[in-house]
Amino acid sequence: RYLLEVNGRFDGSSKFPTDQQWAFFPSVSAGWRVSEESFWNVSPKALSNVKLRASYGSLGNGSIAPYSFNEKFNITQSGRVINGIRPQTTRQPGVVPEGLTWETSTTGNLGLDFSSLDNRLTFTGDVYRRWTKDMFTTGPTVPEVYGTTVPKGNYADLETTGWEISIDWSDQFTMASKPFQYGIRFTLADSWAIITKYNNPDKNLTDYYEGQRVGEIWGYRVEGLFRSAEEISKSPSQANIPNTNTRKNYVGDLKFKNLDGDNMIYQGLNRVGNYGDKTIIGNSEPRYMYGLNLSGDWNGIFVSAFFQGVMKQDWYPSAEARFWGQYNRPYNSYPSWHENNMFREELGNFDAYLPRLVGYVAQGTGRALQVANDRYLQNVGYIRLRNLQVGYTLPERLVSKIHARDLKVYLSAENLWTWSPLYKWTRDTDVTSIYGSDRDLSGGTSGDGYNYPMLKAVSIGLTLNF
Repeated sequence: RYLLEVNGRFDGSSKFPTDQQWAFFPSVSAGWRVSEESFWNVSPKALSNVKLRASYGSLGNGSIAPYSFNEKFNITQSGRVINGIRPQTTRQPGVVPEGLTWETSTTGNLGLDFSSLDNRLTFTGDVYRRWTKDMFTTGPTVPEVYGTTVPKGNYADLETTGWEISIDWSDQFTMASKPFQYGIRFTLADSWAIITKYNNPDKNLTDYYEGQRVGEIWGYRVEGLFRSAEEISKSPSQANIPNTNTRKNYVGDLKFKNLDGDNMIYQGLNRVGNYGDKTIIGNSEPRYMYGLNLSGDWNGIFVSAFFQGVMKQDWYPSAEARFWGQYNRPYNSYPSWHENNMFREELGNFDAYLPRLVGYVAQGTGRALQVANDRYLQNVGYIRLRNLQVGYTLPERLVSKIHARDLKVYLSAENLWTWSPLYKWTRDTDVTSIYGSDRDLSGGTSGDGYNYPMLKAVSIGLTLNF
């Protein structure tokens, strides 16, 4: 009826200074099976196995490079020969942080479990908040005349909020005088993080800053394509976001939206409170990650399918993304999907998705397609059929003839099908290898169409037990 667990651990690491090598990390968790109380009079068919859960605890992270708090004198051999030998040399060490200690992650969690309809329906849900203190990151910015790089230390804090649910349904019915058993399981999770401390007092948008939601994408809004020279002349200057070296606009170029009311499209000082016509247009973190398991078994025939995906994740193609084709460099490959989606002045197709073709406009600092904007911001959320299996368990009367207990044959397929909103335009980029969508595959921030795509695999198998 009542559950309680208390833990405490001391962790020590020689990677930290002597007076900060040890830290204590406590945790406590409790549960209450409400359905076991004497006052619980709800029918088990309606609601049963109701349990409330809560936990609170801390863990430490000491994954930093050894000797980070020590001055290190690297010894190398000189390139000069003196008296027949190459002497060893060293140089002034870098600056070390004032102090160095454990990064601490403290999580509070509330949960609810219950069953219903004679345990055919089960539910598990959790909400949590995590406070990550003393994160190991770059220290305060120092003047150039300081003469060395800024040391890393415990200079940042992060607050993460999230939730996750799991719903299971299992039942059976009669089909052709044989029982058909089936099951459905759906999981859904989401989380978001806010930076609560970081060494960026001016809150420059080129770095993390206090109050930032992790993954924010700042960029411009686009009203469409310029339709005439008159429209260009009456619009705010876009010389700071050039299409060509002349910094002039032509019919078919992007028309950026003026948000601050002046006569120029610009990013201001590119910091919070002074960002000109820029605004938050999306977020690169995956949102609403889900999974769906389907299974069925009838008369020895079994089938199962597992779908997995992300409902929402924003991605703005980098300068080198295959997405841009010849907008990056004139000698790049020409994506076939560009053909009927590009503005062409002789056609006057102002509703085209892509602007007039200009080489290098997606490359170079601050050019019109290189800066993030909401027109080409892509939702790379996806749904993927990760596994499909179909098989047959031979009847016992047949298997017993070879003195076996059971014999199964099956066909299994991996990554058979994937769909994403990005595929409205192109399949040149595998959404599961874009940053963050599948971290195991993408390696964090790589992607842009140059990673190996998720491979499909089909196999036939046999399981025999004696």
